[in-house]
Amino acid sequence: MGTHSNKLHLGCFDQILPGWVNTDITLHIFISKIPGLTFLLFKSGVISEQRYLQHRNGIFKSARYLNLRKEFPYQDERFSYVFMGHVLEHLYPNEAIYCLKEVYRVLRKGGTVRISVPDLDRIVADYDPNLTEVFLELIFESKQKRDKNRHHWHYNESSLKKILKEIGFRECYRCGYREGRCPDLSLTDKRSGSLFVESIK
Repeated sequence: MGTHSNKLHLGCFDQILPGWVNTDITLHIFISKIPGLTFLLFKSGVISEQRYLQHRNGIFKSARYLNLRKEFPYQDERFSYVFMGHVLEHLYPNEAIYCLKEVYRVLRKGGTVRISVPDLDRIVADYDPNLTEVFLELIFESKQKRDKNRHHWHYNESSLKKILKEIGFRECYRCGYREGRCPDLSLTDKRSGSLFVESIK
């Protein structure tokens, strides 16, 4: 689905957007290609019933593998829109910059990237010195077993715009929840308290 689309979704996991090229690094993409494997993993308790039903419904068969830390397998100026929701904070700062440079490369001139991340300003404003461990868990997602699922960096409006402008985006602006130039905002925007930024190449 969306193979020839001009819209690229990065870090989709199980949130497949109709009409988009949906990409992720999850191993479920490879698991979905092996007949009977999901059933065996479910019966052996490796995956949950929810995840098994997602496989049954073909969710992960609709996604393509893409490692955001490496060069994207797409030609220059391939897409008109790129969306990444709560992905950037899972990359280390140098990896995030590399990823955004690749986004810039595959975007057409005049194309739009929409990024949503946890809002660092909002997180810091809620800091309670009596709940330090709770705060740090929120910041780093430290209880996640896999490194890729933890948070490695955070952004506020100022820092994210600065990075995007340094990469070469000519216009950067903050958006409201389900407001902006990117299409399908009712599908892309899932967390209303996030920081939403769009940039035009």
